[in-house]
Amino acid sequence: MTSGFILNFSDGQNESSATIARVGAALVSWTTNGTQLVEPGHLEAVGPFCEGIVMAPWPNRLEDGKWSHQGQTLEFPLNIQSQQNANHGLLIDFPYDVVEQSESSVTLGALIHARMAYPFNVFTTVKYELTASGIVVTHTAENLSNDAAPYAVGGHPYFQIAGVPTGDLILRSDAVTVIDVNERQIPTGKSATAGSRFDMRAGVRVGDNFYDHCFTDLPRDEKGLAHTFLTAPDGRGLDIWQDAEFKHVVIFTPDFYWDKSIDSKRVAAAIEPQTSGANAFKTGDDLKWLNKGEKFSATWGINFR
Repeated sequence: MTSGFILNFSDGQNESSATIARVGAALVSWTTNGTQLVEPGHLEAVGPFCEGIVMAPWPNRLEDGKWSHQGQTLEFPLNIQSQQNANHGLLIDFPYDVVEQSESSVTLGALIHARMAYPFNVFTTVKYELTASGIVVTHTAENLSNDAAPYAVGGHPYFQIAGVPTGDLILRSDAVTVIDVNERQIPTGKSATAGSRFDMRAGVRVGDNFYDHCFTDLPRDEKGLAHTFLTAPDGRGLDIWQDAEFKHVVIFTPDFYWDKSIDSKRVAAAIEPQTSGANAFKTGDDLKWLNKGEKFSATWGINFR
């Protein structure tokens, strides 16, 4: 059984290719006209920085791995021991199956099966489609259970523009609000970005700013899309867009990123569209409750110019 899927696109002017792993349905490679635009991930297992994975049925942290449902406290295994949190949902290392595939797209599916801490069956899909301008990523979920099921989803891509140090890229976002967190990265409140170090409207250099924060209240264009931009000094840039279902975006700019191809640590830039905030199973922050048979769809994508 294949460990990944290779997509190709060509329209005579633009040529691109991408590799999607079965494990975690992760976007592990994307090249346009010879330029690598994501940090290479792993086909056989989840990368150390969760490169490219799908996060469902919750993204980000769940405090203590616990939540309450119908008067009972339900508990997931902890996968961030230092914080005592359950992180990024239940499909991180799950092998997806092919639902549909063409030369330039693939749809992968995974069933979140009922268990003690999540007594629901929810069938999920993610479709990656290469286009002339970039990639479109569409997530769906259908509740196969009798009871309403809580659900949220997020992507976890790390971006680069090959040949340009990621620290030199300019990050721009018009996000109005940043989520305040404690030392365990659990939300404690909200603050305005304006006038703070989280104000990225004019653009900030990635290497000068460490972020590991969720942003919300995202201004939208006439199509209802929110945008986060990464731009190189030569003007080439990535536009990471997200539709109205994706109400949050996490920006993570560590200076301790590493992979097998290098010996030293370096700066990286993850931009992660999320439909809910962190700890949503406890707070309800933009958490969806899907009724029996209800279907959900949300889309984000990347344009490169």
